[in-house]
Amino acid sequence: MQPTYVRRHPDNSIDYDFYRRRAARLRSGKVRKSVRAAVPMVRPLIAGMLLLGMLFAMPTRAPQLPDRAADMAATQAVDTLKAN
Repeated sequence: MQPTYVRRHPDNSIDYDFYRRRAARLRSGKVRKSVRAAVPMVRPLIAGMLLLGMLFAMPTRAPQLPDRAADMAATQAVDTLKAN
């Protein structure tokens, strides 16, 4: 079904540029409206992502003292071997 009115040039050809500009104008309006609707959600989203990042970055348990002492002893043994 064709529209009753089609915008045309003086030489009776269809004015495609008019329809292209109108589509671009409508599209940019919709994108602008969507962005404006999403802006209030940005701060809470960033805060949530930071909290999740901090949660994953936290160690699940502290290193045990004997394990740490063994690591230090092994490191010192390697250092003394390198020094000789």
